[in-house]
Amino acid sequence: MSEVVRMRTVSLWISLSSFLLSGCAAVVPNFDIPANENGPTIHSISRRVSCELIQLIERGDGISDALLGDDIDVAVQLNLTVNDTGGLSPSLTYVNAPFAFELGGTLSQSREQNFTQKFYYSMRALQKEAQAVRKLGGDLAECWPTDTNLAGELGLKRTVELAFTSQHVDWGKKLSDDGVFGGYVNFVVTKNVNGGPTWTLTSFIGPGSNLGSFSEVNTDKLTFAFARGDKAGTPFRASGRLKADRLIEQININQLTTQLSGIRPLR
Repeated sequence: MSEVVRMRTVSLWISLSSFLLSGCAAVVPNFDIPANENGPTIHSISRRVSCELIQLIERGDGISDALLGDDIDVAVQLNLTVNDTGGLSPSLTYVNAPFAFELGGTLSQSREQNFTQKFYYSMRALQKEAQAVRKLGGDLAECWPTDTNLAGELGLKRTVELAFTSQHVDWGKKLSDDGVFGGYVNFVVTKNVNGGPTWTLTSFIGPGSNLGSFSEVNTDKLTFAFARGDKAGTPFRASGRLKADRLIEQININQLTTQLSGIRPLR
């Protein structure tokens, strides 16, 4: 095979590689989140956070009392990152007895996209919101079906239980100081494919099974922190429904006391 033919073949592979990689660069990678008629949405993720927090304040034990009594605030930061990488690694062998000429190379390109958003929750405000929705027949403590990784179990319940059973906790720290306690949950999903044809001709073998490789890595991270609010230690005003229930309970007690006082012992 003449030198001119070899050079034209190499030039053809370089042009083809550049064309394929430029096409990849024009495509915006997708985040690992669901989409609706309006486009990608993180609603199911924020809904999952609210659901787990409301379950905490409705458990009816010392932890829920502390979360409300201490006016606990929660800060949540969502980070979505997707990285697309494409590469071409052709391997060409020219056979011209009694010699063989091998040529190989690598051309790759990657693109990274990131989305960051912060959410803030007040446990007292969440309780009022949950009560209002329940009056309309809804239930915010019922979590939606999982449609993405961060819409599944986040472990907020376990984090709070660990914190409230710890000793020597500095409850004076604020959210601006990274909070009293917190944590994160992180999911990494990697998708990879590679391959290519191998042609064996009289004087040519290539381009090889590793001609093209394309990968997409999604990193979904949720970081959260808990801290006392500005109204910590102040009485938490009960809702109107709770007040009514207590009033009915008090009336029943008064009626029972009146009935008991009216019973006179038999002589």
